[in-house]
Amino acid sequence: MSIQVSVIMITHNKYPQNLYSLYALENQTFDPKRMEVILVDDASTDKTPKLQKYRPPFHFRYIRCEQNVGRSKAKNIGIQAATGEVLIIIDAEMILDPTYVGQHYHLHQANPNLVVTGCLRHYNTFTVLDKKFNTEQFKLFRQLNRKKNPRIRRLRILRIFKKYSKMRLFKKRSIFKQRYKKYAYPAPFFQEIIDRHGVHYEGFHMPYIFVVTHNISVRRSTFDEVGPFDEGFQGWGCEDWEFGYRLYKHGATIMDNPHVKVYHQEHPRSIGNQNKEGLINYKYFFTRHPEFEVGVQSLCWLGKNLLEANELVDEYKAMVHHYPHQYLHLVQAFPILFDQIYTLLIHDMPVVNLMNESETMRDEQWNNAFLSELNLLKSSGEYPKLAAHLEWLISK
Repeated sequence: MSIQVSVIMITHNKYPQNLYSLYALENQTFDPKRMEVILVDDASTDKTPKLQKYRPPFHFRYIRCEQNVGRSKAKNIGIQAATGEVLIIIDAEMILDPTYVGQHYHLHQANPNLVVTGCLRHYNTFTVLDKKFNTEQFKLFRQLNRKKNPRIRRLRILRIFKKYSKMRLFKKRSIFKQRYKKYAYPAPFFQEIIDRHGVHYEGFHMPYIFVVTHNISVRRSTFDEVGPFDEGFQGWGCEDWEFGYRLYKHGATIMDNPHVKVYHQEHPRSIGNQNKEGLINYKYFFTRHPEFEVGVQSLCWLGKNLLEANELVDEYKAMVHHYPHQYLHLVQAFPILFDQIYTLLIHDMPVVNLMNESETMRDEQWNNAFLSELNLLKSSGEYPKLAAHLEWLISK
């Protein structure tokens, strides 16, 4: 029987969460004979290599990278080894609802140009207690545990941590019975956007941000047309958004599946490093695609939100469409300003004097033409939010 679905998981030091994720895949309603799971171990130093001996009912392949190759390359390695017509790409700490694989497969049969995301029904859950959890994570667990399982008392946890650095909360049968839901809490991505624009993101110009490889699915043929994950990204973040942007520009339909839940298992976090790596990688993303709907997210690091950014994309697209030759200096200014914002933030510098940071914008003749166009835009009253935000940026 041919393989119809390939599940690609990448992992780095996520044992036993990755084992729980595999157990959840054993619990799928989809025919295991038509499914394969490819686990790419990106140079883990924990017990992940034990999974070489894992023998599930579905086709399983363990691929070991002896040196850390990074998120993009690890995904590409897994996808290159895949044989299914539908690719499901997940992080190795994701637990999928039992109907997840079947639902995604049938959605792709109905629409071959689809990218299915799982952001709205996204939950976090505790399957492991780790001594390296931060204060917020322990607080969350205590709140969930107070009513769910009072026998795991705080003192007992402290005694366990004197002997062990990590405590598993479940066995295989508990995963099959979905008992991890007892320690789950809602953690949707960008719910305010889905509330306004729906699961098909209608009228939202940045649907690529929902292509988060916590869990997505895409046809193999679509993946091959768009190309692999960009291996120029280093560290955490944005390689999936850049891939999603190429899918979006290729004409793929991006939608969220609101009918199945996904559970991200808690693990120790390093938020500070992730924020800096995310900035560096987003600047790289913008360098690859210096378009307004990519660069405008720089404003979100300055306190704006994605709904405001989307309104700016609305006005920008309308301005360029109706006046393709009238505001050329304004069109040139936006990517310069966006790039300066990323550069200053990456170097922990205040975002000020943006006009003076650019050689182009310091040129007197260019600057006069730019200000003339900005005054024309303001006086027209046609694109007030775009004009106001541009004035706000150059006044910083």
